[in-house]
Amino acid sequence: MTGTDSAAAGASLPGSSDAEPVGTVAEEAFKLFRAVTSSSAAPGPAPMHVCTETWCPACRVSGFVRDHPEAIASVTYSAAQLARSLKDLVDTALAPQEEQ
Repeated sequence: MTGTDSAAAGASLPGSSDAEPVGTVAEEAFKLFRAVTSSSAAPGPAPMHVCTETWCPACRVSGFVRDHPEAIASVTYSAAQLARSLKDLVDTALAPQEEQ
């Protein structure tokens, strides 16, 4: 890493003096997860999405997840298996080959 890269890694976003400094990937992922899963920042009841169409993809996915919570567990398990398989594939591809 060069001197400019290390200086930029701890810097805030340009043009914002009150922004938090950029953290590690894990810290930023946690902040994103917390922001997505938390309720709105404004106090009071959050406005509900009122769907008047039966084809609305957001409403269909939301309804399916609400009615079938086990689907999330299955998708999560499948995604973990896929990530593990991809890791094994990359490890095998990058491992030094023995000459026969």
